Amino acid sequence: MARTNRSGAPSLLVGDIGGTNTRLALHGASGGRPLSEAVFRSRDHASFEEIALPFLVRSDAPHPAVAVLGVAGPIKDQVATVTNLPWRLAERELSRRLKIARVLLVNDLVVGATGCLHVARASIEPLTERRPRPKGNNMAVIAAGTGLGEARLLWNGARHVTLPTEGGHADFAARSAVEAELWQFLAERHPDHVSYERVLSGDGLGALFDFFARAARVPRAIERRLAEGDRNAAIAELGLARAFRPAARAVDLFVEIYGAEAGNLALRELALGGVFVLGNIARNLVPQRRELFMKSFVKKGRLTPLLEEVPVAVITDPLVGVRGALAVARELAAAEQPRARAAARRS
Repeated sequence: MARTNRSGAPSLLVGDIGGTNTRLALHGASGGRPLSEAVFRSRDHASFEEIALPFLVRSDAPHPAVAVLGVAGPIKDQVATVTNLPWRLAERELSRRLKIARVLLVNDLVVGATGCLHVARASIEPLTERRPRPKGNNMAVIAAGTGLGEARLLWNGARHVTLPTEGGHADFAARSAVEAELWQFLAERHPDHVSYERVLSGDGLGALFDFFARAARVPRAIERRLAEGDRNAAIAELGLARAFRPAARAVDLFVEIYGAEAGNLALRELALGGVFVLGNIARNLVPQRRELFMKSFVKKGRLTPLLEEVPVAVITDPLVGVRGALAVARELAAAEQPRARAAARRS
């Protein structure tokens, strides 16, 4: 049986599992600050359990009764495969191994999208004069990071229903001669399929740099900088600073294609309430290249006037996925309470 906090409510384990980082937190069911929280480098661990078990043991917080985990990858029959990690997560197995009565695996962009409805106003950085209009409208979320995630927030007449997609794996469509040449370059690397994720991700930014640097002489100082630490982050920094032309061109084209695909998503979902842009790449690149992003976002021919009315905003809160998982966990815990009381009466 799970321990409880002072209020008697069950504790909740919530997490956001990505290809780069895994964020975990323990919360009380009634709100307030987290009882315990931590961030882990995902690739440093062989499995999720290798992270979660020590986290629960070390925490002074009550052991959870419910866990909701956002996972970067498809989920089928309560089993998730993390797209950019050799991890397999199954709800029943996690419930048994972690000794948590109810475990729910949710697509990471679903919890991210849900979290957009629960972040502080200060964490919403508008890219347009229009702010998001949630009530009565569909909304959409796009997030370039280790991979490219997309999700929809559909208005059902009373509230938003968050649904996952795997739209990041849709075919990359070139819009210009340069992008057609880029497609050919990427097709040589990935002959099976060139998706938007091959461009709009950390490694995608690296590929864009390689594309533009093919005929360039790379100074030794820049070669050293790229070889030390996070190569893709270094490319972003060089590009934003205009310190090396291939890096600057890579950043600009990345932001343009990002804006174009965000606009595609807005059309597909008729997201008149707004499009949220999530992730480290969005926080670091998009606000500084706002005009490039928005020019590509609205450039949709006859539908340009429609997209000019769509609010677009960057979510700057790095814990947006955890906040979304917490909202789902609290709903789940509330739904589980009558069953738990009925089971207790029967026993």
